[in-house]
Amino acid sequence: MIDEKVVDTRVRIVETTASPEALGATLLGWLAVLLSLSSLQVYPLGGMVLAMVFFAGFGFILVAYMGWKRGELFTLFAFGAIGVFAWAFSALMTMPRMGLSDMPTVNELGAFMIMFAIIVAALGVITLKHPCRLLTITIFFASVMFLLVGLQIITGSETMGIISGCWGLLVGVMAIYLGCAITLNTTYGKMVAPIMIRMPKEITSEVEASEAM
Repeated sequence: MIDEKVVDTRVRIVETTASPEALGATLLGWLAVLLSLSSLQVYPLGGMVLAMVFFAGFGFILVAYMGWKRGELFTLFAFGAIGVFAWAFSALMTMPRMGLSDMPTVNELGAFMIMFAIIVAALGVITLKHPCRLLTITIFFASVMFLLVGLQIITGSETMGIISGCWGLLVGVMAIYLGCAITLNTTYGKMVAPIMIRMPKEITSEVEASEAM
């Protein structure tokens, strides 16, 4: 009779791929700055901006795919939605010029922006559980930016256009800073650029206890 031995082996899989959030935040900031400058009438909403929006969509989808591979549902949800938005917006602006569709009406384009603002606001609520407070602030500010753009499109107000443009510049700078800060902190292995990390209660208690000793 053959003696069979069963060996219980536990294998720990360590994720070694880079975190994709820095790329996603930087692309979001780049997109927000260019669109805001267009809202401020620094230049028209032409080929340069639309090309950036379209190709940024590939970057967002790449970030979403990397998040899915790492098991990060929020990254998949957030940047996947932003990628679809980027492609849809560039298509809305480009296809009528190519004779492939009608130009969207003011109400259609305004509703498109406001609906996306609601989605981004939902993302902001989800990030309340995330330890990075700067991410939450940036997401909520981005939601307000898309809401202002939608209202500006519907009302046609020049004042609203200036407000949304300035607000968008703020959001763009915050997002670019967040992406660069994540990269910098990861590279140095410590908190070089502050991103408002909220420490869990149990870790905070351990730190306070060690300091008391």
